[in-house]
Amino acid sequence: MTEKGKGYEPAEKAPDKFHGISPFNVATGETVSKSKKDSYSKVFGKVLCDEAKHNDKVTAAMADGTGLTGFQNMFPERFFDVGIAEEHAVTFAAGLAAGGMKPVVAIYSSFLQRAYDQMVHDVGMQNLPVVFAVDRAGLVGSDGETHQGVFDLSYLSIIPNLTVLAPKHKWELADMLRFAISHDGPAAVRYPRGSAYDEYEEFRSPVIYGKSEMIYEESEIAVISIGHMFEEAVKVRLALKQKGCSCTLVNGRFVKPVDIEMLQKLSRNHKLIVTIEENVKTGGYGMQVVSYVQEQNLPVDVLPMSLPDQYIEQGNVELLRKEAGIDWETMTEKIIRSYKVK
Repeated sequence: MTEKGKGYEPAEKAPDKFHGISPFNVATGETVSKSKKDSYSKVFGKVLCDEAKHNDKVTAAMADGTGLTGFQNMFPERFFDVGIAEEHAVTFAAGLAAGGMKPVVAIYSSFLQRAYDQMVHDVGMQNLPVVFAVDRAGLVGSDGETHQGVFDLSYLSIIPNLTVLAPKHKWELADMLRFAISHDGPAAVRYPRGSAYDEYEEFRSPVIYGKSEMIYEESEIAVISIGHMFEEAVKVRLALKQKGCSCTLVNGRFVKPVDIEMLQKLSRNHKLIVTIEENVKTGGYGMQVVSYVQEQNLPVDVLPMSLPDQYIEQGNVELLRKEAGIDWETMTEKIIRSYKVK
């Protein structure tokens, strides 16, 4: 029953659009776009519509923020918006999956935390094929500490039966979403807010369960990047090579299960493995790698690069990365100190 936007006509007519707004023309209410690139949310929406055209089992929810307005218009009978009730959304999806459907639950990373119990008991425990589209993963900037999606890799990775993926660019998001929909079990694909990375298109090998992707294979130092931190990892590798260091670059792809065969391979001809992720350190990908290397007594050191275990306030993402020490320049300096590159 709430009526929003009182006093400003464009907001009265489109309250959802003005819930969280980027720069706009005050006279017309039209958004002033900063980038002509597709957002990850838009790519997600396009791919899901394409999948739904030839798979009538696919259902989804939450239109505006997650790029599903097109899906809602094309498949209104398969679109369900339960409002701000994430717990119900997940249990409802579990019921649909138990009935033979393929539900795709699109929820922001920070809000999916509210439905954790339902993910564990209603989806994970029954091993139901629910797809979680974890939007706004990682740092989101100006929305502030309540919206920073910095815990999902940790809390998702400990749920039995759940597969967790993170794409390096927009084409891999499309491939991972299709993989998740075809996967016989629960899967989560996490991706960030904002413009989708559209370089390295030539690196698009098939998504194979539990397998990472070798980008550049060298020796000495191996950098394993998780998801959208790939752009920073590329810069780290180039900086290290300018220092005369041989550096391998791996796209992690799967946070769960971790590609242990890749870790074993890297341990044979590298002295240091560096993991890069936009997630808190505790329970994240890097600590999973540390745990495996220590348990197997592999002859390689591990240097996890991640966010500190604290709440992160609002601010420009680039600035926040710098303050948290996961921008490419700071990470390169840490690697050089750790590895003593001259």
